Amino acid sequence: MNSTQAKEERTEFGFERTQCDCSDCALNCKHLPGYLVPADVERIARHLGYTNLGDFAFDNLLASVGATVMNAEGQIFQIPTLVPRRKPDGSCVFLDANNRCMIHRVSPFGCSFFDAHQPDAEANRRSGRGLQEVARCWAARSRSAYAMLWKLLFRSGLRAVPPHVARTRMKEAADSIQQS
Repeated sequence: MNSTQAKEERTEFGFERTQCDCSDCALNCKHLPGYLVPADVERIARHLGYTNLGDFAFDNLLASVGATVMNAEGQIFQIPTLVPRRKPDGSCVFLDANNRCMIHRVSPFGCSFFDAHQPDAEANRRSGRGLQEVARCWAARSRSAYAMLWKLLFRSGLRAVPPHVARTRMKEAADSIQQS
């Protein structure tokens, strides 16, 4: 491990950050940027020099309908999430012209702790834990900055493409690359 990697080590919910930046992993950045957990909002805002979370959210985030999950009783529901804003081509607002993340050191949980090479079981375990934290904020209602920011963005029309649509686009792009 080099000194740059040592500086970038980060853990969240007991998980270690992934380090892959191959083209397979970068497809997510181009089509389906990862979701933010509550701790990401302030960390990224501060990193970018924002003192007002509302300004940060309106400039950089979108409200997503989020993940479709099933509880222990078999009820299916959505956990609304905050995600990075998309550029006109659908890629993450934090992706530069060289397909490098401009906020890599503080990137969202849904980016930093996943890669295209993880077994599904591990990705699901990590995603489930992050979504538990988001759901906890929604349960807190008015005391949660995360939920308040999501509602502000949603009501302002700042909404992400639904995840199933973005996943379809990402799969089509991956298939196109493989056929080339």
